[in-house]
Amino acid sequence: MASSILHCPRDGSALVSPDNSQKSVFSRNGISHCPTCSGLALNSSAASSEICIKKLEMIHDGFKDEGISVDICCPFCDSEMKVRDFAFRKIDGSLTELIEIDGCPTCSSIWLDAGELQRLSPPSGNTSNSPSSEAGALAIVLDLLLHLPFVFV
Repeated sequence: MASSILHCPRDGSALVSPDNSQKSVFSRNGISHCPTCSGLALNSSAASSEICIKKLEMIHDGFKDEGISVDICCPFCDSEMKVRDFAFRKIDGSLTELIEIDGCPTCSSIWLDAGELQRLSPPSGNTSNSPSSEAGALAIVLDLLLHLPFVFV
């Protein structure tokens, strides 16, 4: 990943890099997060976890020829991103609620809006509403989900 500052595709804020987040889940999965909207940007070249790298490359394959173009640019390569719905397969075989993700058809990166992962995570009981705390909680949910199979819908 280049050393230049990445920007949030939603609000243009400078993204907090995985190395500056002080949370191992961010550095392990190469997650940059927006300090304003709590969105998460992932790219396989930024991840150190083999599971995350492989999962992001698999997800990337689903954006090469499929998906609907959206009016946001990839924070990693500036390509126009596409949107698709997908779900994770739970251990019992059922699917999670659908999540809408923005994926780059050019590089192996995805953007997750905070609201998408919030629907899958149980209430934390944390009274802190800071975007950094929110992004950290969502990254932990994502870390767990990356171990499950996924399906595009």
